[in-house]
Amino acid sequence: MSEHLEVTKTTPLEFVYALLGGLFAPGLAIVMIVLLAVGIQMRQVDNATASESDQVVRNRIKPYGVSLAVDPNVPKVEMTGEQVYNEVCTSCHGSGALQSPKFKDSAAWGKRLGQGYDTLLLHALKGIRQMPARGGEPDLTDMEVARAMVYMTNAAGASFEPVLAKERVLSAAELARGQSVYTAKCASCHDSGMTGAQKLNDTAAWTGLIKEGKDALYAAAINGSFGGPAKGGDLTLADADVKLAVDYMVAQAKTAIDAAKTATAKK
Repeated sequence: MSEHLEVTKTTPLEFVYALLGGLFAPGLAIVMIVLLAVGIQMRQVDNATASESDQVVRNRIKPYGVSLAVDPNVPKVEMTGEQVYNEVCTSCHGSGALQSPKFKDSAAWGKRLGQGYDTLLLHALKGIRQMPARGGEPDLTDMEVARAMVYMTNAAGASFEPVLAKERVLSAAELARGQSVYTAKCASCHDSGMTGAQKLNDTAAWTGLIKEGKDALYAAAINGSFGGPAKGGDLTLADADVKLAVDYMVAQAKTAIDAAKTATAKK
């Protein structure tokens, strides 16, 4: 004998009630989320002005670095000692960072001033202890470094004048000997730029090398540096002859640099 189950029919009104009951919980959750979001938004009060907000946005989206195109042939306008100090030196000497003597601190500068102008200038050019050469700005000329050093030392009680040691004027015979050594030992690379050698008409390369000073160039040529062999590959060559070859190259490079500056000025 089988059982007969009778299913009660759902009326339209009951269906509506069931549907509304099922939607109640999700709807309540959505309403609560919307109210929470509105409340948070209302609490976010921006007290900054329009210009301040604009600056914040600009700082946030600004690039990490800036590329600059610099023409090495454009004549350089040298800075005063005060300008060099403000742009390069003040980061340390203004606060005494890295144990550097603070600006106008006579006590800190006292013993250093006793070392004399030449020693202080050498330290500024070559660096000493934690201070890098030229204050970490390799593009500064020797005279700009001298002016900045004098600006700081005179503020501490010195009475220096920014001057550079004059290079000895070479005789015609010395230059001729230097040219002869250059032709025999150096020209094979420096005329063509082979092995990375600096060509005599490469004004950008020689501008940087000349800033190193004659002593540094002499040492590099005698001992080998800048990618070149010691004494141009001939170790029997006398140091004096190597120095004359360097003198000749520097003289030729300076002529090329001056010619480039003149051409740029005319343009």
